[in-house]
Amino acid sequence: MALPSHRRAGNPVAAFRSMLDDFFKEPFFSSDLDAAQSYWPKVDITEDKERFLVRADLPGMEKDDINVLIEGDTLTISGEKREEIKREEGAYSHLERSYGLFQRAITLPENVDKEKVDASYRNGVLELSLIKTGEPRVKGKKIEIKS
Repeated sequence: MALPSHRRAGNPVAAFRSMLDDFFKEPFFSSDLDAAQSYWPKVDITEDKERFLVRADLPGMEKDDINVLIEGDTLTISGEKREEIKREEGAYSHLERSYGLFQRAITLPENVDKEKVDASYRNGVLELSLIKTGEPRVKGKKIEIKS
């Protein structure tokens, strides 16, 4: 599976640029509401001989609020996160509601059978099983450097 370009090993400039971008996107003083509005699901991707397994953390959501779509070579997980934060301390009561759309796109390798995808949602974790069709045609080629 393809990783975002700034996450590829061996590219310290891209990694540094990504860290700077993340630093300047984050406010210096953020509330719980700000954190809820910047919701981005964490995703784990594993591979074995028969399949790719994608697990996305989507706690507190209902399965009907989650959309999974494969278009071309892209798997997209999207939906709407609704969160309510309520604090009560003595006579003081504070309630904030936040809503936000999220989307996570993953580029699929060519050897995934897009018709045989199994999806389940349990305990806040979306699990997608993507069956392989065989070995990918192009695995890469080492290029010899001549002097």
